[in-house]
Amino acid sequence: MNRESPPARACARSSADSWLLALGLSLTPCAVAIAAYALPHVHVDANPTNVIAFAGATLFPIIGLSLAAKATATRAVTFAVTALAAALLLAIALRQPSPLATVLCVDSALVGLAWALGCSLGRRVQHESHLFPACVVAASADLASVLAPEGPSHAIAESERALSLLATWFPVPGSAALAPALGLGDLLFMGLTFGIARAHGLPYARCVITCAIGTALAGAAAAWSGLPIPALVPIAALLVLTLPAIRRLRRNERKAAHWSMLIAGSVALATIARTLFSHD
Repeated sequence: MNRESPPARACARSSADSWLLALGLSLTPCAVAIAAYALPHVHVDANPTNVIAFAGATLFPIIGLSLAAKATATRAVTFAVTALAAALLLAIALRQPSPLATVLCVDSALVGLAWALGCSLGRRVQHESHLFPACVVAASADLASVLAPEGPSHAIAESERALSLLATWFPVPGSAALAPALGLGDLLFMGLTFGIARAHGLPYARCVITCAIGTALAGAAAAWSGLPIPALVPIAALLVLTLPAIRRLRRNERKAAHWSMLIAGSVALATIARTLFSHD
């Protein structure tokens, strides 16, 4: 019976990681390029059009990021992806190319940053239960950021230029228009989740599907209400509900985790109350 030597297995693993990383990082721009060529010739009703554009702007980045997160890369590769993504965003901010070129570069850069920063951080998290307070804090911060007039997410949503650089986009069927969906913060948190899942053996497919469902729920709620719905709120809630392992906080960390969640939740509730009273 022939067995591969350790160096051969390491080489094969490195090659598989390289292909997986390349596939994950290139999936979204390739899908956008194909859609930009094909979708303008597809004419459907308004509601399916919105669904297709939203699904494309969310599913391809999530799937691409989940594929890339399964690859193990050196620090040099991680640094190179980070530098290239930052350079792409800077070039787009300075040059302002065509809308399609902007979307291709921005989508590539955001997925790359989410992998290089979010996944790398997630793989260094010491225990899977750390994801529980991270979910509460991230969801609370995202909610406050969207609702508060001075919040970063609120400001980005109000600025077409900022939105063009910090959100994923996808072509709209039957037209040359492009529609935004996921923000950089959403992708970074998903990258963190996927990194923790890979490092600590959480059910990976469940994590990916949960993030996709949470994003879809946020999109559906936004379409129904006409209000900006932070995607991290349903994503974080579903992760806590569907991953029992992350709810088992270690005894020596419970106090710090409970305080961090209490403070974050209080800030979110105060922001909601201020928003409601300001409209009265």
